[in-house]
Amino acid sequence: MTSDRRQSKPRGFGLFSSAVYVHQVVLLVIFMAGLRVYPARGIDELILPHALGIVLSLAVIIAMFGVAMRKSFSALNWLRVILWVGVVKIFVVQLWLLAQGQTEVVDYIRTMLINEVVAIPLAVYWTRPIHASYLASLQRA
Repeated sequence: MTSDRRQSKPRGFGLFSSAVYVHQVVLLVIFMAGLRVYPARGIDELILPHALGIVLSLAVIIAMFGVAMRKSFSALNWLRVILWVGVVKIFVVQLWLLAQGQTEVVDYIRTMLINEVVAIPLAVYWTRPIHASYLASLQRA
C-alpha cells in the first residue's frame, strides 16, 4: 500500500530549518544586547520589545528542534503559532516604538522590511500542509 509509505522530506526542509535557527539566534543576540543597552529607559520599554523577544526566540528554537530532530507533530503546531506571533509582534513593537517617538519613520520602515522579509516567508513555509502530512507519514511508518 502506498498510503503506509514514508514521505520524503518536504522541499527546503533542511534549508528552512537552518534559516529558523539562524534567524532566531541572531534575534536572541540582538534582544539580549538590548537588555544591556537600554536598561535605564524603564521597565515597560525593556520588557515589551526585549524580554518578549527573548522568550519568543527561545520558544521558536525549542519548537524547531522538536520538528527537525524529534519529528514531533505537536512541535510543528507550536512552531506555526509562535512564528506567526513573532510576525505580529514585530509589527506591533515597531508601531509602538514609532508612536513613542523612539524611532523615525525611515528607521521604522527599514526595520519592518528587514524583519518581515525573513519572518513572513519562514512562517508561511512552516504553515504549509505538506509538513503535517510528512510528520504523519513518519508516525505511520
